[in-house]
Amino acid sequence: MMNKMGVWQRSWCILVTFALLVALSFIYTKAGREADREYRFPPVQAEAASAPIFHAGSAAQAFDSGGGRPRIKLLRATIFPHQSPEFVTASERSEALKHRAKIPAPGNKSSIPVAAPAPEQIIRTFKVTATGYTAGFESTGKRPNHPEYGITYSGVKVRRDKNAVSTIAADPKVLPLGSILYVPGYGYAVVADTGSAIKGHKVDLYFSTTRQVYKEWGKRMVEVQLIKRGSGKCTEAMLKNIGRAIRAYDTVPQEMLEEII
Repeated sequence: MMNKMGVWQRSWCILVTFALLVALSFIYTKAGREADREYRFPPVQAEAASAPIFHAGSAAQAFDSGGGRPRIKLLRATIFPHQSPEFVTASERSEALKHRAKIPAPGNKSSIPVAAPAPEQIIRTFKVTATGYTAGFESTGKRPNHPEYGITYSGVKVRRDKNAVSTIAADPKVLPLGSILYVPGYGYAVVADTGSAIKGHKVDLYFSTTRQVYKEWGKRMVEVQLIKRGSGKCTEAMLKNIGRAIRAYDTVPQEMLEEII
């Protein structure tokens, strides 16, 4: 009887010991996981609560090793194999935003020059002497009260728009009325006028004022690019259509050049 009781007691002790070992193993494993999680995701420091947080997908705050300066850890919503989370300080983020504000918007035409024509659009390139003129008395002998003031030989009104199209004068034997050119430093232009002094490889570029003539141009030798040889006429509708296309595409589309007669 005593031997049976001894065996039972020993078995009970072994069972209790095994249960304790299993419980301790579970507690130790759980504690290790919690410690690992705290190591990977440090808690947010109370003193950095006032620091600005920028959200990009999700954000977690951390601190660099020097000086405890707050850094913002930006986590993308989706991280691809070739990407990694980005670390950006609050001051660096502020500087980036300031720089972005200085970049002109895509639709800001006043700061975006027109694009030169594509090489396949250029029919001919040649050097000309380019001068500037106005609609005033100093260039045309006409004053604002004259009925033909600002009216070109082709019948359209003079215009200057560096972001669209301008009118110029040329020798019709060299460049017929309606010819479309690209003049480096001036923009796209349509031959709409003539002049007694404009003979051969000479062109007269229209400007609104004499101040603009002297300040922006003067007299230059330039290589102009002919992209459409005119038919001998120029109309207001033609100028409006070309100007609208350039404002939309920063150049003259090839299909428009093919449609112009």
